[in-house]
Amino acid sequence: MPNKLSDMQRLIPLTEAAQELGTSRVTMARLAREGRFTVYENPLDRRQKLVDRVEIREMLQPQPHRGFQSPVEK
Repeated sequence: MPNKLSDMQRLIPLTEAAQELGTSRVTMARLAREGRFTVYENPLDRRQKLVDRVEIREMLQPQPHRGFQSPVEK
């Protein structure tokens, strides 16, 4: 768990992260199980899972499509 106050302020509840990504809590749970982002336990409520806002925003960045080949210029 991050130990600096600024690091703690970057952590948001999993449900809030789901809203930012426009997805469901179920999908977020699946992404967490797949290791797509780091999940932290809230020290005051162990039932609440927290994620790093920066990691979530990075997921919104466009990624190159792996199977797509650009047209060859002639």
